[in-house]
Amino acid sequence: MAKPPVNIVKATVIDESKVRAAAEKLKQLERKKKLQEKQRIDRLKADRLKEEKKLADLKKKQSNEKKKIEQLKVAEAARLAKLKKQKTEAAKKKAADLKKKQAADKKKKVAADKRKKAEELKKQAIAREKQEQADRLSAMLEAAHNEEQEQMAQKAIASFTDMIRQKVERNWIQPVGDISGLSCVVRVKLIPGGEVVDAQITKSSGNGLFDRSVELATRKASPLPIPDDPALFKQFRNLEFYFQPSK
Repeated sequence: MAKPPVNIVKATVIDESKVRAAAEKLKQLERKKKLQEKQRIDRLKADRLKEEKKLADLKKKQSNEKKKIEQLKVAEAARLAKLKKQKTEAAKKKAADLKKKQAADKKKKVAADKRKKAEELKKQAIAREKQEQADRLSAMLEAAHNEEQEQMAQKAIASFTDMIRQKVERNWIQPVGDISGLSCVVRVKLIPGGEVVDAQITKSSGNGLFDRSVELATRKASPLPIPDDPALFKQFRNLEFYFQPSK
């Protein structure tokens, strides 16, 4: 009898290590996908943060620009206010200076008027003094007709010498220090009209300041009173007189 055919089953032996390797590979792929997805999400977040930062920077820039504009407006307003204040102060100063100048001009005019009046009074005083001198001389000359000519001449000389001393004393400025009891003799050279051409101390007081003050007063008192009579004037060309301040 023929034997029936036998079906032979082929068995495949599964290698466990390969299974684990395949599983590990799948896990790695999964982790890689997750990592890639995470990286993609992180990039999206970074891009979003970058965009947000860009928007924030733009807003900040716009805000800063707005602040700058406001600051410029405030600065311009302050500059205009300062300029207005300076103009106001300049106008006030100009008005004050003008007022001050007008006051100064008025003061100068008053002072000039006073000087003019003082000069007129001085001229009148000089005229009176000359008239008085002329009157005294006239009286002295008239009296000379009744006395000897030489005696009257001496009296005239003494009188004019005394007037000269008095005028010198009126122009004398007392120096600093104790001058009590000081005196000196002055020699003065005159020309017609009584103008002083030279003045020197011939007998010192012993105090240089006092001597110089008397010499200066003699020059300052020019012209000195002198007689109109040419004959008497000869006695006054080189005249010495004693000077001691009145007490």
